[in-house]
Amino acid sequence: MCAPETIMAALEGEQPACGSRRQVLRGALAGLLGAGALAALPWRAEAATGVRASRVLDLTHPLSPDFPVFEMYVRKPARRQVMFEDVIGFNTAEWTLNEHTGTHMDVPAHSRKGLPTADQVRPEDLVAPLCVVRIAERAARDNITELTVKDLREWERRNGPLPERAFVALDSGWYKRVGDASAFLQFDALAQVMRFPGVSPEAADFLINQRSIVGFGTDTSSLDVGTRREPLVHRMLLTTGRYGLENLAALDTVPERGAQLVVGAAKLAGGFGAPVRALALL
Repeated sequence: MCAPETIMAALEGEQPACGSRRQVLRGALAGLLGAGALAALPWRAEAATGVRASRVLDLTHPLSPDFPVFEMYVRKPARRQVMFEDVIGFNTAEWTLNEHTGTHMDVPAHSRKGLPTADQVRPEDLVAPLCVVRIAERAARDNITELTVKDLREWERRNGPLPERAFVALDSGWYKRVGDASAFLQFDALAQVMRFPGVSPEAADFLINQRSIVGFGTDTSSLDVGTRREPLVHRMLLTTGRYGLENLAALDTVPERGAQLVVGAAKLAGGFGAPVRALALL
């Protein structure tokens, strides 16, 4: 599949090295979203994004065996190379990982059987206006702070109403801690909880019932604040048919409003979640 830079070359009208502009764009988006998503996407970049895109920013952490996971519930990823170019002419590796590892999607079936699984998320929901709400300064002082309705209303005072069918991302600055598992998860063995920011139930209710969203996400390992023992916010969001993204990266590189989110989600049949490549088009 072509690199993001090649996709942008196609969007900008340049002639990329790996084929015609139309072929490259269709091939790249098919690889990113799955072929079925192309039918839901407008053909012109301006129609798909609302603005003429000039940059692609990656909001995805590299996934490796060292990626922090809460091992009480999730086993660490494992990678084993099984084919080698000096033996048979090419390389392949086998990965073993939980579908909720790294930058990933929580789908409705994660909270309730019978709701849509990873392969049933509507492709049109994987492309959405991206709205970033920043609480990093507060999170640096309070590691269990939450996104509030006040934060959302203040965002709207600065940026106008949340767009229709938006995706709302919480920028707590937490992604910068991912290289240190203890700092990222902050597991409190005595209380048996973790200490990282999340979305409050009140903010979740506001977004679900008073605004039009396809989902929301965080740069931490859960939609819920780490000290919440019951995944209330997960249930509030997912049981309405929407999806969440966790472990997003580099949200501080994206404007509060104006980017378009593109989610390349693994189309796992029956999956309760899936690894994703999350991109912001500017």
